[in-house]
Amino acid sequence: MNSPTPTLPAASWLRRFTALIYEMLLTGALLLVLAGIFNGLFQLLTGQPVTALSQSWLAQALHFGWLFGLTGLYFVFCWRKSGQTLAMRTWRCQLQDRHGQAPSLRQCLIRYVVAALCYVLVLPAWLLARHDAGWLPLAWLATGLVLLPWCWAFIARDRQLLQDALAGTRIVLLPKGSRAASSAKPDTQ
Repeated sequence: MNSPTPTLPAASWLRRFTALIYEMLLTGALLLVLAGIFNGLFQLLTGQPVTALSQSWLAQALHFGWLFGLTGLYFVFCWRKSGQTLAMRTWRCQLQDRHGQAPSLRQCLIRYVVAALCYVLVLPAWLLARHDAGWLPLAWLATGLVLLPWCWAFIARDRQLLQDALAGTRIVLLPKGSRAASSAKPDTQ
């Protein structure tokens, strides 16, 4: 059994927010690549133009599932492997469980789903509201969901975001020059 690692300080709000902004840029690029692959596969397998995607709710649902699933795979893989995505590595942030160990697969999945529920809706909701004012209430609701994890962190004793509170994880600040892989290793029992 691995001995617990020394407790590292929680990453500051500014550092976590900056890492989130950087994460959104990197995730946007990943989504563009994944969407391009899906569109190419759609054309190859169906023989229809990409514009046919918007005319089929089943194709749209598959497209969303493809993007959601593969993006989730990226995050869960990174969090389980080293506790860090590329953005977290840049800002020396690391995801750990409450005992300073690597988060479990279950914790990573809970964290991803809760964060996705809070962050995924905002951009499409505002794009819809831009073209039809009837979507404006949904856009404001989605904005409230984006703020929810940060409001939770403001009132929570340990200052962790909502997704971390529900998953039993925390974002810590690694010391300068440290290697993520040595800070949190998955239990091998």
